[in-house]
Amino acid sequence: VISLTDFLRSRGWILILGFIALIIFIFRYYKTKEGKEFFDKIFLKLPLIGPFLKMVYLSRFAENLSTLISGGLPITRSLEITGEIVGNTVYKEIIFQTRDEVRKGEAISAVLARFPETFPPVFTQMTVVGEKTGTLDRTLMNIVDFYRKEVDRTIDNLLKILEPALIVFLGVVVGGLVASILLPLYRMVAF
Repeated sequence: VISLTDFLRSRGWILILGFIALIIFIFRYYKTKEGKEFFDKIFLKLPLIGPFLKMVYLSRFAENLSTLISGGLPITRSLEITGEIVGNTVYKEIIFQTRDEVRKGEAISAVLARFPETFPPVFTQMTVVGEKTGTLDRTLMNIVDFYRKEVDRTIDNLLKILEPALIVFLGVVVGGLVASILLPLYRMVAF
């Protein structure tokens, strides 16, 4: 503890400058096309954040596509606009590929079924039902309702987990500080 304090007093500015430089680099890299693609792929693979973000993007995709289709836009144009709105390059590429395949006569659900890691089978099956019954816009809104409830449930669960995790973390920090102060005192008494 004393060595760390001495280091922070004498050379703490190096850590602060390094931290600021790292943040600036990350923000600048994120603004580039390659950086956005890199971070979008990484965020989708993170353990707790990835599934949550997938639900958000699926809900956003379904809601915007449903609104545009019910507004009377052609499906290919609706897919193009939705691809720009969805906010993730992975989903954007898949949606644009779907748009191109729909122009060739392929069904939306058939294209989405090729990407089960991004579009779960439940989403694809609901899209199949909507396409076959001619009620794709209403089916997509049902998907939106489902994923919104899932997002709310996930946020509640994360908040429930966060409180005990913070308590344990703070307990470890305080315990470490107490141990670093008391252990040298006990050693002095022992001699």
